[in-house]
Amino acid sequence: MNKDIDITKQLKCLIDDYDFNIETLSKYLKLDNNQIKLLASGDINFLPNDNQYRFNLFNKISFLYSSTIEEKDFKLDAFLKVLLSYHNISKKTISKMSGVDIKEIDKFLSSKKSKISIEDKYKLAITTMCLRFFLKDNENLQ
Repeated sequence: MNKDIDITKQLKCLIDDYDFNIETLSKYLKLDNNQIKLLASGDINFLPNDNQYRFNLFNKISFLYSSTIEEKDFKLDAFLKVLLSYHNISKKTISKMSGVDIKEIDKFLSSKKSKISIEDKYKLAITTMCLRFFLKDNENLQ
């Protein structure tokens, strides 16, 4: 994955390189299939000139594209930080729900990710993904 490519190329990459379903993209981006194809080809002229709309749309594409990052710890770290900062879920709550000691969560959030056991990472990942899934409606990402 190349993090430096523009949004239209990211969308094209999702479709061409990762075989991402266009129907799913259509529902997620609230664009019809033809608009998805136009956008993936680099044409943004059909989009409203509303900067906030474009920002939200481009963020959604970027979020999907960033999931192609091979560094799985990076993704888990980002999702965990959203729970802690945006949703104000405490480390104590995540610790109790996941069965992972707070000290291990702190290690994971620091530069010592490799010091946490695979089992604890797994428990933390499952809990984090579940919480993000159930709380996603509270996120104002449009």
